[in-house]
Amino acid sequence: MSAPTLSPDGQPPPVLSIRGTVEGFYGPPWSHAERMAHLEFSARVGLNAYVYAPKNDPYHRARWRHRYPAPDLARLAELAETARTLGIRFTYAISPGLSMRFAEEVDYQALAAKAAQLHDAGVDSFALFFDDVPAELTRPEEVDRWPGAGATGAAHGETCTRFVAEFLTPRGIREPLLVCPTDYAGVEETAYRRRFAATAPPDVVVAWTGHDIVVGEVSRSDVDRAAASYRRRLMLWDNFPVNDFEPSRLFLGPLTGRTTELAGSPLAGVLANPMIQAVPSRIPLTSVADWARDPDGYDPAVSARRALDAVAGAGAEHLAPLVGVCGSWPPSAEPDAELVRAVTDTLAGRPGAAGVLTGRLTGLARACRAAAEPELLVAALRPWLVAGADMAAAGLAAVRLLDTATAARTADAVEDTRRALARAESHYADVLRAVVPPFVREVLDRAGRPGPGPAGQAERDAAGRPARADGRPVALLVTGERRTAGDEAVAALLGERGYAVCRQHAPGPDEVAAASLVVVTRGADGPAIEAVAHAGAPLLAWHGLVPLGLARHSEVLLARDRVRIVDPADPAAAGLDDVVSVYRGPAKLTVAEVGPEAQVVALVVDENRPALFRYPRGARLPDGTVAPAPRVGVFLGADGLAPWLMTAEGRALVVAALDACAARGRPAPAAGERPGTVTTGPAANRQRGASQPEDLPRVPEVSL
Repeated sequence: MSAPTLSPDGQPPPVLSIRGTVEGFYGPPWSHAERMAHLEFSARVGLNAYVYAPKNDPYHRARWRHRYPAPDLARLAELAETARTLGIRFTYAISPGLSMRFAEEVDYQALAAKAAQLHDAGVDSFALFFDDVPAELTRPEEVDRWPGAGATGAAHGETCTRFVAEFLTPRGIREPLLVCPTDYAGVEETAYRRRFAATAPPDVVVAWTGHDIVVGEVSRSDVDRAAASYRRRLMLWDNFPVNDFEPSRLFLGPLTGRTTELAGSPLAGVLANPMIQAVPSRIPLTSVADWARDPDGYDPAVSARRALDAVAGAGAEHLAPLVGVCGSWPPSAEPDAELVRAVTDTLAGRPGAAGVLTGRLTGLARACRAAAEPELLVAALRPWLVAGADMAAAGLAAVRLLDTATAARTADAVEDTRRALARAESHYADVLRAVVPPFVREVLDRAGRPGPGPAGQAERDAAGRPARADGRPVALLVTGERRTAGDEAVAALLGERGYAVCRQHAPGPDEVAAASLVVVTRGADGPAIEAVAHAGAPLLAWHGLVPLGLARHSEVLLARDRVRIVDPADPAAAGLDDVVSVYRGPAKLTVAEVGPEAQVVALVVDENRPALFRYPRGARLPDGTVAPAPRVGVFLGADGLAPWLMTAEGRALVVAALDACAARGRPAPAAGERPGTVTTGPAANRQRGASQPEDLPRVPEVSL
């Protein structure tokens, strides 16, 4: 057996020949300077590919037919040339699937013309992306041409074949085309994949995200089964460390859970999808480079230490605690196992646990406040450094409260702890939000004082019933067993509007009958929703919209923060008009498919899907029943009215929706009369001319 070939630096050649990144996230694209710096970084750590595919570049996706303006084209040309100089493959991805008319010759010509502009500017590697576009063909001419199941796969495969034959080959571009299909996650064969395989060029490389879209593990079995389903080689589009689905969080830890069994596999390479924050992304991306180069020798812990030292230099010591608590993967994983254990042990009174917790939180607070270099990295991390310091301070205040004995000291300590928690939860940046606030609330409960939350909240007995209503109407707040910041903010709002609040996770008939208003939050479970579905009181909800009868279908969208007011005269519109930012940053937003008698107040921006709507008393609901009292659906997600999330305008809409619900809203329409609503969904798109090729969802013009 011959000795393995060594690279010029004396190391064995990398196992994966393509090792790089795909700027494929939603949200603010990287700046040109950030991309140039990223190419330099990639060359240093051994990444050799970069795919340009930012979702919010309109010329890449929404306005793909349009040629780039000269300044933007010049920047792309500079990126391509710089990448060539550094030995990095620069690939430009075109994403035409939102509006391409697959049965019309003019759009194939438009695709070639767009690619020609880029090729003439120096781009010599291309990809076609069909991710996150409609899964079914709807135009009659397309349905006629590609009938049957999986028709979209056939159309996409044929588009790839024509692009290779009519553009790439005549221009001497011989490398296999990289394609991201619409069906890009999972390992099973589908009709889409069968028909794509039958029409696409045999050598295309398929971008695939794993057994799901964001995954903790990628096994050799996953790779083999997925490749067999596409009948093509794969490029692992690794949605790590991307955070566009939850931009309040950072993922700074090393890559974990990726197979080391790559010899002879159909995996051509890996493209990691980075975070919105370009400079912090370098920490986890260094570990991607380490794994891709030598999967067998990859040690995540060793790679993590090396990555932080390489990226942060002399500043690594002060940044290490923040990186540690923001290092879990996948996103659902426990944020910091040691810290979680210390919290659990402290609450259980185990000897030494409070000392361990105090040490960890003190170290985090001090390091976050002391971090100062490197300047670009610290500037990008600043919101999380500030949030981390305040979150640690809240945890330390709770530890001190646990240790407090006298009643006088307890009163002061309780107030200090409440203030510290309120400050910690004021930040949009999420550091240990799932760990520290529940701990602090448990400590406050033990001290006999609930967490920050005002009127209406402390007026409950141990069972959650109002302790004294003083003649005020009762608002039944239906939520989960564990109190959250969002619940407290809702309870505070209800108190401000004159209600005595009854918080219940399992409301009984008496509580439902006594309620003058019912509010259903994300924490409510199925039995609780069922218990209030037919309440005679006005009801406002952002969860359980289908079983409550408010919607045919509902969905929680990720990374959204804007709605468009379409009925500014409605009292639930709060006097607002046009586009409104309801959150301080992208987060989860609830939308619904409503019934014909719904009064739609606001739609999610770009999608024409109701995000704020209401049914007057007597209106016919989607489940066929008649609303016994006003019913309102609002856009909130799992965090509810949490203080770190809401803008003043967003809160104003919720307040107005609440008041409109309680005030019974507009009268129900007369028999056979449709209320003055806004058409939504595909019909609305047709009315607004969205079937025209360039009249697409509003996408901000961005500088590349």
